[in-house]
Amino acid sequence: MTDNNIRLAIQILRHGNSLNIMKPWPIEMKSVFLFQSGPDQGQHYKFNEVIMERMIYFFYIFFQGIILFQFTVFVYLYYISKRRELIFYSAFLFLIALNFFIADPSTFGWGDDETVLNSNWFKLVNTPIVIVANVFYVLFLIEFYSSITKHKLLFKILNLELKGLILALIIFFTLFAFGITSDLLFNILNFIGIIIGVWLMIIIIKEKLPYTKPMVLGFASNLIGTLLTVFMLILLSQGVKHLLVSDYPFVFVKLGVLLEILFFNIAIFKKWNYQEKQLVLQQAEKKLAIEKVRNQISSQLHDDIGSTLSGVSMYSHLANSLLEKGDHGEAKKSLHIIQKSTNEMVEKLGDLVWSVNPKQDSLQLLFERLEQYGLDMCRAKHIDFKTSILISHFNLPAENRYQLYLFCKEAINNAVKYSDANLLELTVKENNQLLEITIGDNGKGFDFESVKRGNGLDNMQKRASELGADFNIHSKPGEGSLISLKVKITQ
Repeated sequence: MTDNNIRLAIQILRHGNSLNIMKPWPIEMKSVFLFQSGPDQGQHYKFNEVIMERMIYFFYIFFQGIILFQFTVFVYLYYISKRRELIFYSAFLFLIALNFFIADPSTFGWGDDETVLNSNWFKLVNTPIVIVANVFYVLFLIEFYSSITKHKLLFKILNLELKGLILALIIFFTLFAFGITSDLLFNILNFIGIIIGVWLMIIIIKEKLPYTKPMVLGFASNLIGTLLTVFMLILLSQGVKHLLVSDYPFVFVKLGVLLEILFFNIAIFKKWNYQEKQLVLQQAEKKLAIEKVRNQISSQLHDDIGSTLSGVSMYSHLANSLLEKGDHGEAKKSLHIIQKSTNEMVEKLGDLVWSVNPKQDSLQLLFERLEQYGLDMCRAKHIDFKTSILISHFNLPAENRYQLYLFCKEAINNAVKYSDANLLELTVKENNQLLEITIGDNGKGFDFESVKRGNGLDNMQKRASELGADFNIHSKPGEGSLISLKVKITQ
């Protein structure tokens, strides 16, 4: 075994389908002489050897066909689903098929092994193909896991490997341009690749990440196949004579790749099946949410607006009766009540319509509306209204958004009407997945234990309960009031 063969053995130690195989061992279909002279045992051995050789030859062709078939299937699935993990895996499969094709010209009948493998163009394109294949493989793993886990160390390792591969590609072309061999570089890179691959397997098993079993079995199949091929090459260097040692040691790494593709297919389709179930569940939850909003609107129309309209009807009849009696003063009072009630009804209808509008899903828009409401209310009482809203852009379900809006509106309304303050502050911020809202004033304050349960406090407590929020009021006579609400963020 030459030094180049030994370097080749080290170079194929690339975990995670990093098939840095410069060339599968050449296939030589030996001629068969079944009736040559010699003992029967020798003839029988010769016959079995040729049968095995033919089987391995057809396996090589089958292997190449399977990879190209998988490539075609995944390209089609990407076309209909637009899943990025599929295009990355398809690119990986195509490049490893190309690598095996150009590295074994005699098997595929397009050239002579010695001529091709010693050519400058082969030395220039083969290794970059392998590196780029691994780049797409790492991108596939990142995309595969990005939608099912947020494990920081896993993605840190994968991104580190991705950067290392890109750097290796740059170094390779630099060395090639100066005519320097890159064997040492890739021996080091492949050794690091084994460590990273084993590290990834440990993380996946230890953290029990989704689809652990098929992914680990895929990694292990490739690694075992690669190590067995290296072992065959070591035996060859020790002078061991066997068909799998001297002629076809790369059959093991190809079997490993084949099994890895099988297990990865299982993992991919299991993930899709899970995501389809989640999609059905989300659609069902969305329908329930819509039904809940409809019931809420129906209840709101019946309770608030229905009772307001009943009052308007009653006062309109009363006003008509008073006018017939000539009591214009009392009739004017009834008409004023009707006007006030209709204004409140218009406001409630406006809030209700706004809350169910999908275009108003943003919390930012909700607090902008509250800010305008607070300014309008405070201006009439000559109260200085200040706001500090520091939140990111995320959405809330319509029913939660409506309850949150009414809670804050009730708190502002109560402070303006009853606090005798000259300063009202609305503060909103995010903290540890909680939305923290405080509404404070510098007014006369009150004793929370002795104050009558009115002025909207019961309504605020009810809305906080429906939000599943933590609601607190801090107030003392002469020291103002501070209302706080902490709502869990579910983006």
